[in-house]
Amino acid sequence: MVLRKKVNSLKNFLIIDLVRSFSILVVLALHEDECAFLRKPESSWNFWLWEHFRRNGTYGVYCFFVVSGFLIAGVIARNPGGLWKPSIREFYVQRAGRILPLLALSIWTGICMLSIPRNSNDSNLDVFRPDHRSLDAWFWGSILTFTFNWFLALNPLTQYGLHFRVLWSLSIEEQFYFLFPPALQKLGNKKNLGGFLLGVMVLGFLWRWGNHHFQSSSYMQICASPGAFDNIAAGILLFLAVDRWNSFLLKNKACSRLLCASGLGVVLAVYFGTSQDISADRVYASTVLDIGLFLFLLGGLHLSFFESKFLRPLGWPGKYCYGGYLLHPMVLAVMFPIDRKSTRLNSS
Repeated sequence: MVLRKKVNSLKNFLIIDLVRSFSILVVLALHEDECAFLRKPESSWNFWLWEHFRRNGTYGVYCFFVVSGFLIAGVIARNPGGLWKPSIREFYVQRAGRILPLLALSIWTGICMLSIPRNSNDSNLDVFRPDHRSLDAWFWGSILTFTFNWFLALNPLTQYGLHFRVLWSLSIEEQFYFLFPPALQKLGNKKNLGGFLLGVMVLGFLWRWGNHHFQSSSYMQICASPGAFDNIAAGILLFLAVDRWNSFLLKNKACSRLLCASGLGVVLAVYFGTSQDISADRVYASTVLDIGLFLFLLGGLHLSFFESKFLRPLGWPGKYCYGGYLLHPMVLAVMFPIDRKSTRLNSS
C-alpha cells in the first residue's frame, strides 16, 4: 500500500509518453529506410544526423522495454494483491485485453495482404511477404505462442516481411510477463526482487557478450529472450527506485535535475556514439542505454517541467505507441507507392 501511494503521488507520466514518442519515431526511421519512402537529406550535416538517428532504431525498442517494465510493475502494485501477492489470473486477463485485440487485427491484416497476387508494380507489399520462404506452420505457431523472437533467432538467414518481423519484441514482453507474477510471489520482498533483477541484467550482458565472442548472428544477440530481458528488468528497478527515493527527489529538485541531465547525456552518447550494426557495440550499448534511461526517468519523473501542457502534444504518439508499432508497416506500405511515383516525376 505504501509503495502504491508513493508512485501515485507523481502527478502524471507525461515524460513516459515522451520517451515512447521518441522510441516509435526512431523505429519508424529505421523501418522507413527499408521501405525508402523518404528522400535522404542532401546536405552532409543533415545526412549524418539522419543516418545516426535512423541506424539505431532498435534502441527505441529497448526504451519501450524499459518503460514497459516500469508501467507493468505499477499495474501489479495497484491491483488488490499488491506487488507481492499478485492475482495471476487478474493480471493475465488485463494483459490479454490490452494485447490480443490489436494483435489479432495485425495478423488478420497481414493475412489479407498476403492473399493479394503479386506483380511487378506492388513491391511495397513486400513488407507483408517473406523474401524466399513460405510462411509455414512453425512460423504461425511461433506467433500464436509468443515465441516468434526465438523463431527469428534460430532462422537468421530467413527474411520475413516487416509487418510480421516487428512481433519479435511483443514475444519477448509476453514471455517475461508470463513468468513475472509467479516470480513475485516466490521472491516476496524488495531485496530479493532487486537481486533477481540485477541478475537478469548481468545475464543479458553476458548473453550478448557470449554471442559476440562466438560470432553468432545479430538476431541471436538481439532477439533471443536472455539478450533483451535485462531492458524490462531495468524498468522494474526504476519502479523500485521511484518508490524508495520519491519523497527525497520531490523535495530536492537540484538532485532530480542532475539525474535527469546526466541520464540524458548517457542516452545521447550511446545513441549517437555506437552502432547497432557493430556486434561489439551490441554487447554493451543496451546495458548503458538502460542505465542512462533509468537516470533520466528517475530524475525527470520528479520535475514539474515534464508536466507542462506545451509538451503534451509531443507525448501523443507515445499514448498510442502499441498500435502504432504493430500497424506502422502497413502505413509505410501505403505510402511507398507515392514515393515511387514522385521519384519517377523527379527523374524525368
